[in-house]
Amino acid sequence: MHDLAVLRAQVRRRIARHRRLLAAALAAAATAVALSVVSPSPPRQATVVVAAHDLDAGELLSSGDIAVVQVPVSVVPSHAVTAADDLVGRALAAPVRAGEIMTDRRLLGRSLLTGYAADAVAAPVRIADVDVLGLLRVGDRIDVYAAVGGGSADPTSPAALVVAGARIISLRGPTESGQEGGLVVLAVDQRSAAALAEAGAIAPLSVALRR
Repeated sequence: MHDLAVLRAQVRRRIARHRRLLAAALAAAATAVALSVVSPSPPRQATVVVAAHDLDAGELLSSGDIAVVQVPVSVVPSHAVTAADDLVGRALAAPVRAGEIMTDRRLLGRSLLTGYAADAVAAPVRIADVDVLGLLRVGDRIDVYAAVGGGSADPTSPAALVVAGARIISLRGPTESGQEGGLVVLAVDQRSAAALAEAGAIAPLSVALRR
């Protein structure tokens, strides 16, 4: 009888120990389930191209100017660029800050006149003053004036307005050919292009920025 009582006690202890282990396992499982419900799942990611550093309008993009990163889908703007190869060699239509997601709106069309009126032409205007050229950016609107009368050396000579509110679509600085200043390429109609060509042939041209 004594041996039977000892055996029964051992069985009861084992059953109690297994119950405690089972209860602990069930509690751990319940905690894991609760945490999975409470903790939000990580946001879905998307691949986009961003500016690797601050970029100016008119810059031709190289591989060092851009980077491919993963960002939450919720912050991706419409028409975001997703492949770096789509940007290399393209020109920026506006300044871009480092880390900014690149979109089609940040790029000039593959043709300078993409997006302009059907009758628009690209008219180059040579500006001799390099300091003035440095103030201009692609996308700016400018008025173009021609010095008349006594010429640019005469401070009292009047200046005639040739074209008003022309949009800059490209800029080219001084070249190695020895020519002074640089070129400002404007999107204008054919009549304005003819007026610019005529004025540039007979007088120095200057520009004024518009809002």
